[in-house]
Amino acid sequence: MSRGARPVASLLLACIVGQGIAVAAPDAKSGAARTQLMREMQIHKMPQLGLEIWTENEPPWETRVVTNGGQATLITESPPGYHPPTVMTYASYQKERVPENMLRVMAIGAIRRASLNFGLTEGQSRSINPAEASYGVLHGYEGVFYGKVGNQLLDVQIFVGQAANQFPVVLTIYTKKDKLQNLSEQRRRAWSKLNYLEKQR
Repeated sequence: MSRGARPVASLLLACIVGQGIAVAAPDAKSGAARTQLMREMQIHKMPQLGLEIWTENEPPWETRVVTNGGQATLITESPPGYHPPTVMTYASYQKERVPENMLRVMAIGAIRRASLNFGLTEGQSRSINPAEASYGVLHGYEGVFYGKVGNQLLDVQIFVGQAANQFPVVLTIYTKKDKLQNLSEQRRRAWSKLNYLEKQR
């Protein structure tokens, strides 16, 4: 079996069972993770994820780490009173490597399966057609769709990708329905500044 076969299967499985995407209501309260404050952005060095993650600091977004089945996810949430209320999540698969020629197939499958966590049916998930996208060092594919958490209708965007010779990551942003376009700059800042920790290089 090729080196790429098991990583693709395990990443898809993680999304199928809900470990790849941690879902929280957009206005949920949370505690703070260890951070370094720097003006407009907070810098989170996350050894659990092997990543350096930047989040908003004007005003500061709240963060917490949740672990499900051994899979850590960083959840960042806009503070009370922020409009529109927004959640971003970050997950990584440090033991996996996905060959570049398999990235598209893996990402599309992972995004479609992860969309089930946001209330989509199997048929609706198959209608998602992820597009190629890049953010900073990351190259991959992203899907945008309407979802639901409880009774809240949401805009959801999921990106699955990786840097060259690095492990894959799953980035998610969701907010109130039809409000995602208002967050393009926040998403760009956060996702484009993401980097791998030095020991992972």
